[in-house]
Amino acid sequence: MTLEQILKNYHGQKLNEQEVSYYQKWAMEYFHNDEHVTDPYISMTIDLDITQVRENYELHYQHEHGASFQGFMIWCLARALRSQWTFSSRNINGEWYRFDNLPIFTPIAVGGDLRFKDVILEDTSSMTWKEFASYYRASIDDTYQQLEVLPQDVWALCPFIGNLPNLDFSALNVHRNRIKTGRPMFYFGKRRNNNDVLSVPLSICFDHANSDPYVLDKLINTLNSYLTAVPEHKLN
Repeated sequence: MTLEQILKNYHGQKLNEQEVSYYQKWAMEYFHNDEHVTDPYISMTIDLDITQVRENYELHYQHEHGASFQGFMIWCLARALRSQWTFSSRNINGEWYRFDNLPIFTPIAVGGDLRFKDVILEDTSSMTWKEFASYYRASIDDTYQQLEVLPQDVWALCPFIGNLPNLDFSALNVHRNRIKTGRPMFYFGKRRNNNDVLSVPLSICFDHANSDPYVLDKLINTLNSYLTAVPEHKLN
């Protein structure tokens, strides 16, 4: 797929330097300079308190057709990523671009010889929860199983949001792609219930060229605000 097609299909445009601070411009150049940094990615795992999130989901969101709690968390995370523009920026052939509608890649364990199938969630940027819940359910229930559905140059741009519901990890490192696009990668783990506090480990891998712990903190705060938000029609 050509760059022009990628930009058109996923609502991308070259990053406006006026949007980029002095530090961000320095980081984008420095952390992708192989003479200075061999691996620009940082990994960390946080313990996400989802006690209130689960209550909010059961009260306001689970009634929609196809609804699942995991789907709800992915929907909220995708919205949070779009709202923090640095997490939607990507490096393509040395130039930085900002995208508004990248596909979401979420691998689903299916077992057998294939082990996983690639689920690609397209055009989710403007979906309501009702639309996303139905779309997500249909996507994961689809019996068609295949790996490498997208071309590598497109797949390497997609936000990676995985789920390991049976694995209770305290830290998880995800492999890095040789192509340094700046995409973030997330893995949810097994949910825990300790003294009526429900939590889930969330492994996060991000490129220091376009993100850092400071903006990650902003992303997590935004994610929590979406996870605990009451739908607007409930407020009327």
